[in-house]
Amino acid sequence: MTWFSYARGQFLLSWKVFWRNRRSTFIGFLLPVLLNLVVAAPLRGKEIGGVNAAGYTTVGFIGLALATSFVNLLTGIVARRDELVLKRLRGTEVPPTAIFAGQLGSGAAVVLLQVLVLGGVSVGWFGTPLPADPLLLLLALAGGYLVFAVLAVALSGLTPSSETAPLVATPVLLLCMFGSGVFTPLASLPEWLRLPAHTLPLAPVVQTLRTAWFGREFGHESWDGGPLASIDLLHGWQTAAPQLLVLAAWAAAAVVLTRRLFRWEPRHG
Repeated sequence: MTWFSYARGQFLLSWKVFWRNRRSTFIGFLLPVLLNLVVAAPLRGKEIGGVNAAGYTTVGFIGLALATSFVNLLTGIVARRDELVLKRLRGTEVPPTAIFAGQLGSGAAVVLLQVLVLGGVSVGWFGTPLPADPLLLLLALAGGYLVFAVLAVALSGLTPSSETAPLVATPVLLLCMFGSGVFTPLASLPEWLRLPAHTLPLAPVVQTLRTAWFGREFGHESWDGGPLASIDLLHGWQTAAPQLLVLAAWAAAAVVLTRRLFRWEPRHG
């Protein structure tokens, strides 16, 4: 069998397990969609930074889908480790990279489905325009997913069991949810919190997604501020460059943590 055959088998298995587990389906798929309907729908007709406020918030929830995928990936990896699935697979001819490529690929497919659902709601119901720069949008999504996926692999090494996985994952999810500009601009936070908030792994993703979707230089917008000037594609990439560098730094740190913390066998003691 080829590497792709092994990865495909792991992908299909992870895909089936995800949709059969009600908890993972709710957190990993339904939560961002339902929260978006509750938070963004009342903002129809309002604006922030010169764009549709409901669409602005929806793009934030697209970013949040990456954080919810982290929760399910962490729980799934720890469960497979504790059930000795990872140990048994490591003892076979299945390449380790194929084991994780299949599982992480399944999570990426769920995120892509969420993007289509949330994007469809934003464009079809809220009247948001189509993305101004789809390539930059996809790059931000791919980079953000990579960071959270590798962080899930790394932090699985610190998670004693699948029962305690929510204790590790939930604080990360809440920190990203309320400190990365998903619901409201970072400028609305107390001044002493703004710099730390900008360095969270989800913050550069959300900011870049909004720049790519609306073609404006986000990062300093506020609810009572004026409209932001439109920018062309080149300036959009220039605006996103610092955010992509922060994301790259997080990716590098996640890889280092994975090499040091990940365990193939259950934790004892």
